[in-house]
Amino acid sequence: MDGSEARQWTQDEPLLDGAAIGGRVRAVLERTEAAHHRSAARLRASGQEERANFIERSAAWVRFDLDEPLATQRLYAAAARLERVRGIQGLADRALEAVLSLARADRGNMQLADPASGELRIVSQHGFDAEFLDHFAVVDDDGSACGRAAMCGAQLVIADVITDPGFEPHRRIAAASGFRAVQSTPLIDKAGRLVGVVSTHYSRPFAPLARDMRLIKRYADLVGRILATRLNAPVADRSGTADLGPPAAVMP
Repeated sequence: MDGSEARQWTQDEPLLDGAAIGGRVRAVLERTEAAHHRSAARLRASGQEERANFIERSAAWVRFDLDEPLATQRLYAAAARLERVRGIQGLADRALEAVLSLARADRGNMQLADPASGELRIVSQHGFDAEFLDHFAVVDDDGSACGRAAMCGAQLVIADVITDPGFEPHRRIAAASGFRAVQSTPLIDKAGRLVGVVSTHYSRPFAPLARDMRLIKRYADLVGRILATRLNAPVADRSGTADLGPPAAVMP
């Protein structure tokens, strides 16, 4: 995917209305969404919180498809192209490029989570120097945006790192790296397990638009599934991805 295509997702263009999906398809999606919510409610009532959350995530996907049919088509097409990229490194680089465009950002990074420890390690980055990469080489705390997003399993925005109390341990590196705001979105596999985190950074205090956050989350969910499939594949089938090597810079 190139930058121009990714930028189209963030334009304030008219979206297809509900009729564009097709009346029958829309009716099926609406029934599916309602069934998911009923199932989640029953599961939660019986104490199965984790399964209920999983079903509600599926319902949220259906609602997104109903609300944003044009964006959905583009995101699915982008994900299909992403699946053809060889190697974890190349996949991460291309996915980060798209997220940067969706988030209207020119700096960011993607981390993978260690399955055993949960530690986050950078696999792709754009716009940062060695000092930043050294500081965030391994993240296992809840002070950083990525650490918090990983621990709570939800998108997180720090609109100003100077005023956010929890970010205090990382303020020096933020100042040195020239960013004041950051958003982090978890990459989740099909079963709801954390695969990694993708973050974007901004030079001024900033909070992404709600629609942009929805687009980022939808795309991140697709990326998480693709990454999980690659990471769980036999080593011989990973297209040379066993050794991730140092984080690469995504070229504009």
